[in-house]
Amino acid sequence: MQDAELTALATVLLVVVGAAQVKILSGQRQQQRLDWAELYRRRWIELRGDWATIVFLGRRVTDYYQIAHHETLQELRNATRTSSTEVASSWAQASVRNVCGMLSDLCSRVLQGHIKVQEIYPIFGTELLRQGAPFRTLLDGRSDYLKCYGTAGPTEEEARHDNLRSEMTTWLVCHDGIRRRCLIMIDLLWAEAARLEDLPPYDLKTAANAKLTTGHLNRARLRVEALRLGGWGAWRRSLRLAKYLRYAEWRRFPWSRGLRKKRMKKLDDEWTKRYINT
Repeated sequence: MQDAELTALATVLLVVVGAAQVKILSGQRQQQRLDWAELYRRRWIELRGDWATIVFLGRRVTDYYQIAHHETLQELRNATRTSSTEVASSWAQASVRNVCGMLSDLCSRVLQGHIKVQEIYPIFGTELLRQGAPFRTLLDGRSDYLKCYGTAGPTEEEARHDNLRSEMTTWLVCHDGIRRRCLIMIDLLWAEAARLEDLPPYDLKTAANAKLTTGHLNRARLRVEALRLGGWGAWRRSLRLAKYLRYAEWRRFPWSRGLRKKRMKKLDDEWTKRYINT
């Protein structure tokens, strides 16, 4: 066999071996992402009670829309009545710490490229996003709209509930990294829900209108956090994930990603008919 033929054969073998190694590494990374997804699925199931506590704290104490069972809700209200402004409420703080800590950790994994948004979205889906408003109330600290009690003022239970909410917001302010990453995680999950059209059209349109003024701030926050975690080597990933948030915004150009107003109008009509007929 000539030297040229041997060289060609060796080159072919190297290409085959290299392709096999790439395929093996790709399979290993895929399996690792699936393992991460299963881990967070189990953790989310374990934290359902803590999530119900967060929704309870982010709403008015007498709100109808709660996710806790009746017995659990009564326990939360009883715990609220016995809370004090002089002693930290460990039960409420533990729930916020557990859920926000998990979401912050998950966000770090996404921003570092260890797991994809599409892979973890089925774990949380609309179950989390439909309760996003009370969660954001704690994260943003904007709860004045919940304190409209009229001239009579709040009852003792309502006042204690407001103090608890303020206490949890203060805890999140003191742990700003956790707070930031939770907000980024919500934005990413919402973008995936918008891409899949999983939420009611009214909710998608309302959020898209709000993002006319906050969209660029959300993308900037994500880019900064991704670079903070991964350094300048993560700049391409930071741009890709920031662009991903545009799925939840109004489409700027016919060829760009985002929500189309005509499509939202059609979905809204269809959704309204289904809702009326239920």
